[in-house]
Amino acid sequence: MNLHESDVIANGIRLHVYHTDTGKTPLVFTHGITDNGLCFSPIAAQLEDEFEIILYDSRGHGKSEAPQAKANTFDRAQDLAGLIHALGLSKPCLIGHSMGAVTVMLCAGLYPQLPGRIVLEDPPPFEMLASVTEESLAAHRQWRAFAAANKQKSIDQLIEQNRKDSPAWLETERLPWAQSKQQYSLTVFDEGPVDLTLAKQTISQITCPALLLTADLLKGAMYPSALADDLVASLPSATHTHIPGAGHNIRRDQPAAFLQAVRSFLQGSV
Repeated sequence: MNLHESDVIANGIRLHVYHTDTGKTPLVFTHGITDNGLCFSPIAAQLEDEFEIILYDSRGHGKSEAPQAKANTFDRAQDLAGLIHALGLSKPCLIGHSMGAVTVMLCAGLYPQLPGRIVLEDPPPFEMLASVTEESLAAHRQWRAFAAANKQKSIDQLIEQNRKDSPAWLETERLPWAQSKQQYSLTVFDEGPVDLTLAKQTISQITCPALLLTADLLKGAMYPSALADDLVASLPSATHTHIPGAGHNIRRDQPAAFLQAVRSFLQGSV
């Protein structure tokens, strides 16, 4: 995939962008926490014949700016909207994973006219992001410590770790994943809890077609089927597809099933 690199100013910060130059319908990928834009490159390469591919590093990740001021999920949604405006995109399709899926949802709710279609790959439920129980705070501290330790490892050590933890991943997934683990700022873990009421009010404004992809909770997926049914019922044009045999990283665990579901949806047949 022939990607061009550039920086844009979006929502007042510098974001690093990777993109093809085909003039086709734009497809913007928004990655999860501790990943970067290039983590989507293996799956994006499978869609480049059909779409203009746009990958970007979220604030505090990859080669993008890491502002010292605390950000929140709504800031990331504003970043995405600013990116779409800065690149002059018309009705782009948006795909987000995890934190990126939350970003996409909020962006589509804040600016219903912006996206053409949205795909949500196992977003963490807002109830989880809003939680301030001692258990949730302890889990967050543990995750931050794990991320800090990963930043001290070499690329080779990270790839070897990934082979042990995720043996089913394609080899093309491992290097971008490992490189991303040396590029994020730990400030991305300093965001406060989500305002649950405001978040739900915001996503209730989504009007474009949406595809929610979920997977197996026992394999590490985050979004429960019961909540998925509620979300789909609350949106005017939403579809839920469960992909068995996958955990939180659906596209990496089951790339063929992920591609089939996404391609069908983006082509308008779902």
